Amino acid sequence: MSVLVLAILAGFGAHRQVSQLANGWEGYWDDREAEVGQRLDESLQQRLESAELAADSLASLAPGLREDPELTELGTVRRLRSRFGAAAVALYDSRGSLLVWDGVHRGGVPEDAQQGAERYMYRDTPLFGYLYVTAHGADGSIAVVAHLLRSDVSPALEAPLGDFASQFSRATGEAITISRESPTQSAGVFDLETEDGVRLLSVTVDRPVAADRIDEVMGRWRGVVSAAVVIAWLLLAMGGAARMASGTMASGGLLFIAGLLPFERIDGLAHLFAPSLFTLPGPIPISLGRLALLTLAGFTTVAVLPRPRVEVPAWVAGLFVGVGFPLVTNTVSGGVLPLGLAEGRLGYVVYNVAMAGLLTLLAGSALAFCRAKPESRTYAATAGVVVAVLLSAVGGVFVQRTTGLPAWWPALWALPTAAVAVSMGAWPGWQRPLVGWLAAGVLASSAALPATWAHRTESRIEAGSHLLSGLASSTDTELERGLQRLGAVADTLERAGKSPVDIMYGAWRRSGLSEGGAPLRLTMWDADGQQGEELRIGVGAEPPAFMTDLVMRALGEDAQMIFPYNRYDARYVMSIPLSGGSVLTVIAPPIDLDPSRSPLAALMGAATGELSAAVTLIPLLPGDPRGGESLAWQRTGSGWQGQIALQFDDATYHAHHLVEMPVAILATARGALLLVLNLAIFFAFWLGGRALLRDVAPPEMRLSGLVISFRARVTLALFGFFLLANALFGTLAYRTLAQASARSARVIAERVVEDAAGWYLSLDVPPGTRMDRLARQVRAELLEYRDGELRGGGSVAELVEIGLYEGWMPMTQHRLLDGREGISEFTETSLGRWRYVTAYRRLPDGDILGAQVPIQAGTTAIRTTDMIELLGLAVLVGAALSLVLAWVAGRALTSPIRALQTASEGVGAGNLAMRLPSSRTDEFGAVFRAFNRMVGRVRRARRQLVRTSRRTQAIMDEAAVGMIALDPAGRVLLVNPSAEDLLDTEVLVGRNVPAEGAMSEALSDWVALFVDGTAEEATTELHSGDRRVRVRARRLGSLGTRRGVVVAMDDVTDELRTERVLAWGEMARQVAHEVKNPLTPIKLSIQHIRRAWNDGRSDFDEILIKNADAMLSEIDRLAAIASSFSRFGAPGGAGETPLSPVSVEFVADDVMTLYGGEQSVSPFSQHVAQNLPAVRCRQEELKEVLINLLENAREAIGEGGSVTIEGRLEDNSMVSVDVVDDGAGIPEEVLTRIFEPRFSTRSKGAGLGLPIVQRLVATWGGTVTVASEVGVGTTVTLHIPVWLEEST
Repeated sequence: MSVLVLAILAGFGAHRQVSQLANGWEGYWDDREAEVGQRLDESLQQRLESAELAADSLASLAPGLREDPELTELGTVRRLRSRFGAAAVALYDSRGSLLVWDGVHRGGVPEDAQQGAERYMYRDTPLFGYLYVTAHGADGSIAVVAHLLRSDVSPALEAPLGDFASQFSRATGEAITISRESPTQSAGVFDLETEDGVRLLSVTVDRPVAADRIDEVMGRWRGVVSAAVVIAWLLLAMGGAARMASGTMASGGLLFIAGLLPFERIDGLAHLFAPSLFTLPGPIPISLGRLALLTLAGFTTVAVLPRPRVEVPAWVAGLFVGVGFPLVTNTVSGGVLPLGLAEGRLGYVVYNVAMAGLLTLLAGSALAFCRAKPESRTYAATAGVVVAVLLSAVGGVFVQRTTGLPAWWPALWALPTAAVAVSMGAWPGWQRPLVGWLAAGVLASSAALPATWAHRTESRIEAGSHLLSGLASSTDTELERGLQRLGAVADTLERAGKSPVDIMYGAWRRSGLSEGGAPLRLTMWDADGQQGEELRIGVGAEPPAFMTDLVMRALGEDAQMIFPYNRYDARYVMSIPLSGGSVLTVIAPPIDLDPSRSPLAALMGAATGELSAAVTLIPLLPGDPRGGESLAWQRTGSGWQGQIALQFDDATYHAHHLVEMPVAILATARGALLLVLNLAIFFAFWLGGRALLRDVAPPEMRLSGLVISFRARVTLALFGFFLLANALFGTLAYRTLAQASARSARVIAERVVEDAAGWYLSLDVPPGTRMDRLARQVRAELLEYRDGELRGGGSVAELVEIGLYEGWMPMTQHRLLDGREGISEFTETSLGRWRYVTAYRRLPDGDILGAQVPIQAGTTAIRTTDMIELLGLAVLVGAALSLVLAWVAGRALTSPIRALQTASEGVGAGNLAMRLPSSRTDEFGAVFRAFNRMVGRVRRARRQLVRTSRRTQAIMDEAAVGMIALDPAGRVLLVNPSAEDLLDTEVLVGRNVPAEGAMSEALSDWVALFVDGTAEEATTELHSGDRRVRVRARRLGSLGTRRGVVVAMDDVTDELRTERVLAWGEMARQVAHEVKNPLTPIKLSIQHIRRAWNDGRSDFDEILIKNADAMLSEIDRLAAIASSFSRFGAPGGAGETPLSPVSVEFVADDVMTLYGGEQSVSPFSQHVAQNLPAVRCRQEELKEVLINLLENAREAIGEGGSVTIEGRLEDNSMVSVDVVDDGAGIPEEVLTRIFEPRFSTRSKGAGLGLPIVQRLVATWGGTVTVASEVGVGTTVTLHIPVWLEEST
């Protein structure tokens, strides 16, 4: 919507700007003129400055270039010219002879420039205008740089010469006129002056007509509005919802765009919208281009409409087409003007598309209403399409023979339409509309092809009749008016002081005769009746015999006169008296017998068209049959030939005009290409309509399958081979034909220069006329080069002055011929799209002779379009053959593949008795035999697998260990009875491990975690009551895949009970051993006291005290041993205090007080974090644990070692207490045994310290971990639960 608003605003802006232009035109143009003038002055000064720098640079290089001329071949001069953007550069010696040169210069360089007489110079020729800047070299040479400022070449030649005026007009949009003379008016005139104030030239900014400028502005605004409308439609089409309403609105918008937007303003398409080509009769005249656009938009519209609910029989569809096709064909053909389709192919192709599109819409609508019968078959539709194509071929033959078709001819398509309609039910769903519209396109295109071809043939014959009738007529009103305009323009130019050549060429160009293609001979005569300059435009070199009498008659007249003649070489003769007694004569023949000999043929060839080129004039000798004087057409082997007798006063001619008809293969190629083009265009717009509904490809249509299928790949491969071969052949054929054309022109040019060289010395002619006589002798224009520069004498003097020929020959060819390295050379030059072969021949006197022959005039007829059409047919045939061969190959290859697929599916389903025929001798036979062998191996492997599975199941059933096999998802694959006994529940295959019961629930949770994890193997113990089960899980299969799991379960209840009994026995042994050790010293002490008493020792008291102390020490030792064993054996037993909140910081401070942690030299310290939450334990037990750990650490550290108690909050539920020492550390091999009772790394001690610590911490619900490194130290960490209120 916003884009449409912008378009409306643009419309208002256009109206406002146009109103301002209309009401303030003078002010607008004054401002515009000043703006353009400033830019013009800057651009001209830049050109002048670049020319000065180029001339000075070339002059500075002159000594080096003269000493080593080969530098030019290295590109020195060319680089200099390219650097400064000059059209041509040249270096002359002091005598005016060329030394080096580069670039293209049309016409000769002025002598004043060659001699360096002036620093700056501007010279106008009828065709070109050059600005020259010269510079003197140190060796006396003259450097000349030429800038091309103006060209007057017809735009039809498509020759972008890079002149300043054209470039400036394209950049600014304003036309300018450059002239040497100063215009009479002062407004809009800008002079280019030197630093000394000398005017070189004047440039006039051409003032446009106000109405033209307004129309130009309106055209730009129309383009803006049209672009906005198109953008709005695209946004609507792409952004709308996939609904019928939005699709209908978008298709309606496309109809609006096709019907109203100004497509006729697009370059190259204007003639398609011209009334002179086609106008469909009716209340609103419709041009051909508009009709084609509306028709194509119609395909988008019908694609978004819903399928009709009304159904009709097939014969109704056939009747509808039988009536509608002739009506549409005759109505559309009535809009073709008599000469509308005579020339050019684009108009004919668009006409065919429009006609076929209308017929397709009609046929497609008829097929859409047909009743669908499920029992329908496709063969009827195929037959209908084949019949339609055959009818089209018969119609083409009819056109070949009779030029036209009966009005009822399209009604014959009722039969194939009815046949297609019968088969419409054979395609279900989305296939029906697709096939229906494609079939409609084929039916309609096959009907339109012969009809449109007949209309084109009739139009070409009508144009030929018009041409031949014009030749037979003695009057041509349009030519007379053009001659009168020519006389008026010539008089104006003569009064302006123009040269004779300027007068002749300017009068021809400005009179409009150059656009009509009329052949003319313009000749200037002096007052004595002597012939002067002459321009031959589309005529040969030989003048009419009555020229002298005509001139003498005209010399006595003061007014312009036009004399009608009835001669083959002159229909009108005009004399134009000029001041000073000279006379300009103009001879206009009906048609020239050899226009290719005219050097100015290229300047008029773009306007003559292709009709006059097909006219042949045959002179009749006395006694020859004259034939009828009325126009008659007859069929020949090449086409339709129109003939008429032309009776002139001096001769009788038989005029033929041939309308060529293509041969059968070429006609087939054109018809096939047009048919495919129609289908492609119609289908694209129809798909566009489906895209508006987001329904291009239905879900059931798998496009990927169509592309990657075996048959599709075979088709693409075959088509690729055909396409590659055609491309190679087409490229080779095109290059061969193009080279043949150039070779033909080269042969003609070579023959001309060889003939001229042979006659050069043998002609006995007055001085100065040799080249003119030589040109007449060989019937061609000849160019003479001396020292590489074109001489302006002889028959080409006027052409050189006009600027038709280049002022010098290519330097490379000049050096080859001038250096006696050869006697002839060739080059190809061009003027726009007209290419020439120039032959050069060295003459005996040292001059070089040149002759130009247009490549288009070669004797070999180049029909590149026909060749492209034949190659297109070959591509289509290749595509068709690719499909056929792919279908055949597909059937041959897919049949055994389908058999192999069926057998494979059977084997996959368990049918191992499946076998394929092994009698085939091709590659598939080997595949089938290999398949049978594979099935045999699978069958044997299956039997072996069954036996193995049964054996495995039997082993598992008898195993005492519980076994469960799981798939990657955790579902049970195998289970043995032992596993069910251990879990005390039934385990079902295909289900997860049951979670019923304490043991089963624990196993199910643990197995689920293991399956979801990444560990390769895991072990755990499960218990329920007094029963304990050790479980081990291990993954199966290779890494990187989804792997199954095997779970093994072992009842270890009895094993643990036995271990416990053995452990208490070992404990009893240890207790006995520990108690026995102190008893021995006690016994010895008592015996010692006893002997001392019996002996009456005097020191008995001392002995008593000493042994009593020893016994008391051993008794304390026994008490400590008893306390340790009591603590290890029954921690947390009955009678102990319950768990309570304990402050770690308080206990650590208390322990540090015992160990002197506050002293400065103490090895003990504590770093417990403040505000630690209370932990869940017993305070005295925590103190005992810390003391035990500190004692172990004291034994481990050496002199200067340290022990630190650290406390931190591990997470919200645990507190970590670390005892860190920097002692000797514990070796890794014994680190795992430190919590075993009676294991110690020291020679003394009971080895119960750390086991007691572990037991105590376990009663709190915590754990103990140890990290140690030899030579670094040990860290024992207590993980104690945080006291929570709910724990009470």
